[in-house]
Amino acid sequence: MNPWAIFPNQSGAGVAAQADPSAIPAREIAPPRRRSGVDLKWALVRRIVMVAALCLSGGAIVVLHNVAADARRQNEGAAEAVEKQLLVQVVRITRGLDRADRFPDWDSVLKFTLGSGQCVRLFDADENVRNSSCVGSDERAPNPPDWFVGIYRTLFFDRSLAERRLVHRSETWGVIRATIDPVTVARSAWAELTRTLGLWVMMIGALCILVYVVVDHALRPAAEILSGVNRLSDGDLSSRLPTFRLYELQRIAEVFNELARTLQTTTADRAEFARKLVDAQERERRMIALELHDDIAQRLTAVSCVAASISKTVRVAAPEASRESDELVALASGTMRALRETLAHLRPPELDDLGLIASLQGLVAGHERQAKGRTRFAFQAHGRFEDVPAEAAGHIYRIVQEGLNNAARHAAARNVEVVLREKPDASSPAEERSRLIELTVTDDGVGLSPVTSPDPLAGAGLVGIRERVCALGGALRVDQRAEGGVELRASFSVHLDKRGAG
Repeated sequence: MNPWAIFPNQSGAGVAAQADPSAIPAREIAPPRRRSGVDLKWALVRRIVMVAALCLSGGAIVVLHNVAADARRQNEGAAEAVEKQLLVQVVRITRGLDRADRFPDWDSVLKFTLGSGQCVRLFDADENVRNSSCVGSDERAPNPPDWFVGIYRTLFFDRSLAERRLVHRSETWGVIRATIDPVTVARSAWAELTRTLGLWVMMIGALCILVYVVVDHALRPAAEILSGVNRLSDGDLSSRLPTFRLYELQRIAEVFNELARTLQTTTADRAEFARKLVDAQERERRMIALELHDDIAQRLTAVSCVAASISKTVRVAAPEASRESDELVALASGTMRALRETLAHLRPPELDDLGLIASLQGLVAGHERQAKGRTRFAFQAHGRFEDVPAEAAGHIYRIVQEGLNNAARHAAARNVEVVLREKPDASSPAEERSRLIELTVTDDGVGLSPVTSPDPLAGAGLVGIRERVCALGGALRVDQRAEGGVELRASFSVHLDKRGAG
């Protein structure tokens, strides 16, 4: 399994190796991805548009209903007027003041003007038309679409028919029906609808623009809050929100600032504790290594010398004892080799004897020899590192060591490169004399692998690297390279040793 597999993301672009973000006050090398979403202003405007659309639909229904109601009232009025005139004729006939063959006197009945497309008819008892009058439609008005006419006739027009029964003294003289041409009514409804809705659409558009401007002005504090949250998520624990006039926003700012302040303090305390812990561990290893070198190694050397002397002394007189002495010499020599390996693991002696750069060169050269041509290991150093403190040098050495081990064992790479670079730390006060160090370990191997463990740090070789970067107060990131392979990047500041060269 590729050790870098503990840090992949779904896009394969890599992810920062800060499993416990509160433990590392890190400057993020790359900002985390933001979730995409709808802007609050546009969300409000969209809801206003949706409500406006519902209002427009309701308004359109009201307009269409009113036009149909006007048509019905117009028909009712025409039917009622005709009924009154005909009733007068019926009364005159029944009283002998008029002749029955003159019924109905249609010319005297229609003394009023019918509307456009309106018809009034008189039916006898057998539903035969006796008399009728119609007025043509106004062709100057624009014709509505056929689909609108169909919908309008289905929903509204059928209710516009007006009918009156002409009855005198329980005798039915006929049925009066007043109608209007459906296309004429639909044309009137379409004209009224387009005129009304056009005005409403302009009003709603102006309202949306006004609402957007007002909401944009009102939500400017929300943009500042969002900016502060983004800075905090990017690792800027010094992010603070300004004072707001609104109580709710001011309360959010107070809680945010207090949480950021507490997080900054806690992070700094944990980072300092981690630094002291790892530094103490490194000093303890160094002390144990010196103790083993100065005491146990000397004793083993003495045992080897005594065993060799005994072997020479008793070689003739007691050959069996001589062979046992030789075995004791070999045992002491093997123990010395194991002790030297232990000393190198506890504290590489070349760090104190040769310095950081020479130690790293030797470490890389050792991997180059072990690879036997299968993998090329290279090391580059840009800057001066003579004044790096011993604890920081030990951390850097261990980080490179673990990175090379991971690449050599699991990456199946053809090339592995270590680059150590230093430059002035602009964020540090001038009197503290600190520099920013960037360390990268890159390979062209198999790259990141899918995560199979629910715990991203389970069985991973990067735990020690993360702890040491934490102790240095830096940031660690593992990325999938575009050209293939993985890049481990650590960035941290170190306070220079005043005894070193400036």
